[in-house]
Amino acid sequence: MTGNQARSPITPAENTEITNALQRKYAALTGNRMFTLECEVDVHSISLTLTLKSDDETFFYPVEGRIAWREEGLSQKAATGVLLDVMDNYFQEYLVNDGEVFLPVDWQEYESVEGQKLQLRGQIRNLKLEKMADDLLAGQP
Repeated sequence: MTGNQARSPITPAENTEITNALQRKYAALTGNRMFTLECEVDVHSISLTLTLKSDDETFFYPVEGRIAWREEGLSQKAATGVLLDVMDNYFQEYLVNDGEVFLPVDWQEYESVEGQKLQLRGQIRNLKLEKMADDLLAGQP
């Protein structure tokens, strides 16, 4: 932990519980893709990355969210809950609409249902293809 970082409000057990719940909730829509969750906290904000990805990394969709928990008058745990709710709602819309709903690549401000300001961004990537391109450019077979 460095100077401005704080302990994550999500324990490893809670992280597993959250990703398993999302897997169950969207099992019929995700195919072979799985969710992962990462959390970073500092003295002012919380950042979450909820990623939907395939095992072979041909589909890699990290949705990033951040909220200034102190500025919004929230505890770290409450701010994390707000981000998770918004990200869950986004993935529901994305999956139900066959991937036709997208977030911007750059940070965009949104409001939660309760009125808290937060930012989201996301970009679908093919990490397998990116690695192949990097290897080709580096002269590797």
